[in-house]
Amino acid sequence: MGGGSAIRQHKRRFLQGESEETGRKEECEEAYWMVKSFGECKVRETESGEYELVKGTTTVGIFSEACVGERRILFPLSHGMLLEVSNEGIREIATPDKAVLFGLISSDGSNAYYWRIDSKGRYHSEYSTRFYSENNELIELFDELFEKIYGLNPHHYVRKRNGLITAAIYSKGVYYDLSDYDVKTGAYEFRVPREHLDYEGKRAYLKGFFSGDGKASLTREGSLTIRFYSKCKEGLEGLRQLLIDLGFHPHEIREEREEPEGVVYWFSIPSREHMKFIEDIGSFKPRHREVFEEYGRLRGEEGERS
Repeated sequence: MGGGSAIRQHKRRFLQGESEETGRKEECEEAYWMVKSFGECKVRETESGEYELVKGTTTVGIFSEACVGERRILFPLSHGMLLEVSNEGIREIATPDKAVLFGLISSDGSNAYYWRIDSKGRYHSEYSTRFYSENNELIELFDELFEKIYGLNPHHYVRKRNGLITAAIYSKGVYYDLSDYDVKTGAYEFRVPREHLDYEGKRAYLKGFFSGDGKASLTREGSLTIRFYSKCKEGLEGLRQLLIDLGFHPHEIREEREEPEGVVYWFSIPSREHMKFIEDIGSFKPRHREVFEEYGRLRGEEGERS
């Protein structure tokens, strides 16, 4: 490798694209042990215990940790993301925690950039990432995820007339990080970052979204309804595709007009897949969990009678 400094080449987020010096000087050729090979991508371990990812003749990055599996290797990145290397190539994927956060913000959240005029008529840029809910448990979940992923604690505001709680973070870095994945593209618009979700990420994203904009209800006869709602048809189509990826067969999207919301789109889960949804996806929302538990109890009683 010759003289000079070993440089970590992974581009960090939060608007920092500079290379980072490791502080380690290379005086001579370093020994390597091949860890895994995926086509033109190779991962090898150095004498110092680091992992070097090479694509062809180019060093993509040097990492201090790696999770080596049979079909892929995962390298931890910053802010709840992983670098996945497999036969399909290299991509960034969300951890389950980051995927839940994506889902919550896509459903009942916002990620916005706007200009504010102060008392002297000067313009100031504002960055805001928010989640809205009347449920304290969901707000607490949002807070925990933000502290774990970004090391930040959201501010809370309570609307007196209806008890709606707003959890808000004012961070340029968070705004741009989430914008990279188009998690929330407008007031009621969102895009499912399917290319950044593996199997567990898809389940986590759906659980997060359903906790915000999902419906679970039981009739007196014990019939269960599971539906996803949104004003964004394109985003809803993305949710359907995630469910199809996971082996579900969701019904087609339908629309209805509600006042004062206007047109709302929705689709439901077939009754034959209700238990699969409860076991594989589920919800963080207490009311949903109560419905699922009651449905399971009624199914158990029916099984005992038959």
